[in-house]
Amino acid sequence: MHTVNELAQQVPKLVAYTLAPVIFGAVLVTLLRAYTTLNYYWALRQFTDSPHAGKKDISSPQIPYTLPFFGNTFSFLTSNPFAYWVELFSWHSRNTGILTLLVGGRKTHIVFAPAAVQALFKSKTPNRDIFEVDLFKKVFEFTSEQLQSAIAGKDFEHEMNATYLVKHEKVNELTAGFCKVLDEVLSEDAADLSKLGETQLYIWLRKHMFEASVTALMGENLLKQYPDFMTDFYQFDQDFMKFFFQLPFMGKAIANRKRIFDKIEAWSLDMLAKSGGSPIDPDGPAWEPLYGSRLNRARQKDYKNRGLNSRSSAALDLGIVFALASNVIPTTGWMLMHIIDPAGDLTLLPRVLAEVKSSAKPDGTFDVPTLIAQPLLQSIWTEALRLYSDVLVTRNIRQDITLPLDADGKRTVTLHNGDNIFAPSWIGHNDPIAWASENVSISQFHAERFLTIDPVTGNETFSLNGTTGKYFPFGGGKTICPGRVFAKQEALGALAMILFKFDFEILRFEDSDGKPTKSFPGFAKAFPGSGALSPGGDFRVKIKNRV
Repeated sequence: MHTVNELAQQVPKLVAYTLAPVIFGAVLVTLLRAYTTLNYYWALRQFTDSPHAGKKDISSPQIPYTLPFFGNTFSFLTSNPFAYWVELFSWHSRNTGILTLLVGGRKTHIVFAPAAVQALFKSKTPNRDIFEVDLFKKVFEFTSEQLQSAIAGKDFEHEMNATYLVKHEKVNELTAGFCKVLDEVLSEDAADLSKLGETQLYIWLRKHMFEASVTALMGENLLKQYPDFMTDFYQFDQDFMKFFFQLPFMGKAIANRKRIFDKIEAWSLDMLAKSGGSPIDPDGPAWEPLYGSRLNRARQKDYKNRGLNSRSSAALDLGIVFALASNVIPTTGWMLMHIIDPAGDLTLLPRVLAEVKSSAKPDGTFDVPTLIAQPLLQSIWTEALRLYSDVLVTRNIRQDITLPLDADGKRTVTLHNGDNIFAPSWIGHNDPIAWASENVSISQFHAERFLTIDPVTGNETFSLNGTTGKYFPFGGGKTICPGRVFAKQEALGALAMILFKFDFEILRFEDSDGKPTKSFPGFAKAFPGSGALSPGGDFRVKIKNRV
């Protein structure tokens, strides 16, 4: 048996053996932090040198980090919108125009110099292939075989989007279908508003816009067969980036996604049987009840041509609904809330109504080209996207690329094969130089921010002059969102119809828990790159018929 003295002598050794890995780890992360900090300030010094004293081609400053591999991942993936950028730029100078993070073990260059963003959008070598593969595999659960089939027909998908989402004739047709359905669902409320009582404005708007958008796009049967689609969809919307970044504890999100896929797949197979084994020709009627719009019918045929099975097709059906509903509906909600905000500019609603009424036809419908050309409405739409969109334009570098960091090309940066590039919209959309105003902070909604006075006529005109490389809510370059034209028409069409039909008595602001608050709604929680941010609160209102 060990004596007491022998045990006493062994205790320090046991403690040392136990603590050694901890001490080693602490020393390692301390040294790593010291190294990355010194490296950051060494790179930053190049940006303070004069163009003639330093190198023309300089290094991107790597933001310091402590943990190997994970690097800046955990601080970057905050669910508080824009919090990472606000904290970062409280001490890091915007004058660099670029910085580098270590995210998920890979160098990720954050580009925000307008010249660099423009050059990135124009460059043909960086691509989104890696991100698209991640989207198909992680979010939509494509098998390797189905992934290859999806990638093989990508060029035709681009042509299809150009035909049905970019050409004005087809977009106007899609908008007309949306407005027709929205008018029908709004008329149901208008018939008996007394039963509605007090309601939450954004929740009310979201319900009607989602129903109209899905019906116009997908036909009349999907929501009938899947009445809980909206509830499940917005849960998926919240979980989308969790799938992309493969976060832990995803049980409920995975179950919800499976339910959506199951329901859409069942609907699709039922519609296929009812249509005789093939969707109605996209060149047939503008809309038909089984599959809805020309766009959706073209997509269904495309799925078959690419050899996609019913499960993969259901995933892509969810994808198109996500693309056309997850961004435009929140943006419409923000516009509506700011226009009727009792604590805001009380002249804004009458001025918007004047533009809406001047765009109305005798039958009560709207001339869409006239409506979307109205200067104040355009400015409100653009300002809402500037303030409330969180877009990460993503590219992977296939070969070394050199980007300018200033307009005259005196400073450049070379980025290397295998690295990622992100261009976050928030940084450009909140550039204090680009959006400076004498009366309104860049963090506040300013309806007239994009209005100028025509020196010849003296009239207000809408202008995006000076915003290149600083404003890109729909991305940029060859992967710019093809649905941007329809999104604008859908949002302004819905806004005009609602303001034309209804008057709103604002009772109070509410927070995300439905409790009264004195503050205009803030953002709901969301991960970086979530697109248009949803309100993290609402208006409690009573709705009255205006006409």
